Amino acid sequence: MFLKKKILKQCFIEFLGTGLIIFLGITSFAISKLTNFHFNNYEISFFWGLGVFISVYFSFSISGAHLNPAITIFLWLSYRFNQKKVIPYIISQIAGAFFFTVLMYLICYNLFNSFKSQYNIVPGTQKSLELASVFCAFPKENCNLIHDFTLEMSVGMIFIIILMKINEKNNLFPSCSFINPFLIGMLITIINLLLGSYNNITLNPARDLGPRIFLSLIGWGKLAFTGSDNMIFPYFLIPTIAPILGINLGGWIYTIYIKK
Repeated sequence: MFLKKKILKQCFIEFLGTGLIIFLGITSFAISKLTNFHFNNYEISFFWGLGVFISVYFSFSISGAHLNPAITIFLWLSYRFNQKKVIPYIISQIAGAFFFTVLMYLICYNLFNSFKSQYNIVPGTQKSLELASVFCAFPKENCNLIHDFTLEMSVGMIFIIILMKINEKNNLFPSCSFINPFLIGMLITIINLLLGSYNNITLNPARDLGPRIFLSLIGWGKLAFTGSDNMIFPYFLIPTIAPILGINLGGWIYTIYIKK
């Protein structure tokens, strides 16, 4: 009974932590898109980094601060995490992203309706993807699927290598201190600042999949997953699969070649 309560508590923290990241990140997108109060790339990147910093600091001592299905899968495959917790953690992370997307949508509901009316946007049409991009990643103009997949995977590799170095037990700072969540938040800020405006970098399947599921339920239907009427390869597979492959590959590179 005690073990079940502990797992439930950990899953709830993963739910809240992942959700907070999504809430701060996509709310900044929404406000910038739907109002005259435009955030620039620096400010939006800061909100994503702030969400990661707060969530990691808040959840590390309870759940380990995975906050990302790709990290949970890597820790399981590398024998650092109990197999029984893998599915509950992943469900909690995606559910947190979904729930906090709903919360953001309810807060900005009137803004979304005004924007759709002003620009004659009908959910589920190709034109509506401009608005849908507030929620999740969609192919940009003249996109190359191989490029997007490779970039997402490569950035995931770099991200996990730096993340694991920050959290090394014999690092200068203890892994549960204030500085480590701050450094991880700064890492996310820098990645978003350098690449976020020009490429669809998510690093986290839950960050993309939770909002995408919600989007499909409010009028975008299958277009939320395909990304285009003419897209043969469903675009959602790139931000879902590429981070898992990149983070696992980078994690193994760190474990074999870098770890002290």
